[in-house]
Amino acid sequence: MYEHPSYIYNTVMVEQERIDRANELRRIIAENPERIVTRRRPVLARVREWFAIERTDAAAAAVASDSARVIGDPAPRPAHAQ
Repeated sequence: MYEHPSYIYNTVMVEQERIDRANELRRIIAENPERIVTRRRPVLARVREWFAIERTDAAAAAVASDSARVIGDPAPRPAHAQ
């Protein structure tokens, strides 16, 4: 029913290490403000990209692919090789 003291101690130590890392990061940021690079809002940017992509519908893609194209070698060949 009771928690073992070593479990509580380990939990406290892990939390203290996390707090120390966060404080160190804050200190580095406070000492080097010129190194801060602002980012676009990732969620909003991703949503904007989803809606900004122009997608062609399947019918338009099929019509475009049915156009007459000549597939062949661009290099000239002699008459006997054709």
